Amino acid sequence: MDKNREGGRMIDKVTFIENKILALRQKKERLQTQQSLLLMKEAQKILKDEFSLETALTVLKDSWATASKTQKAEWATRAGSFLSSPHKTHQKIKKHNPTPEQNRKAEASHHEHTCKLIHVN
Repeated sequence: MDKNREGGRMIDKVTFIENKILALRQKKERLQTQQSLLLMKEAQKILKDEFSLETALTVLKDSWATASKTQKAEWATRAGSFLSSPHKTHQKIKKHNPTPEQNRKAEASHHEHTCKLIHVN
């Protein structure tokens, strides 16, 4: 009987770990979606009236492909200026405090477009 109880606890632990892994994967996906949306907003600020996803991706792809190693390194060191934006946006999101269902709906509607941004070559 003790072996059955031990086996049950092990299954409970495994299930708990699997649920935690799933929750972390979902959290990672939400964070990637938020980053993609922030990137889109930044691109829209820069490109203004000429903004479209296709234009933004073309500019990004061409700029990266033709940049020198020095330029790429400089961009990497200035990445902090973009990363400061999520903090401001995160505060706005906290104030709004959408329900999990609202989050899922918003993420689903943006998922297709944001995946394109994340998975550029």
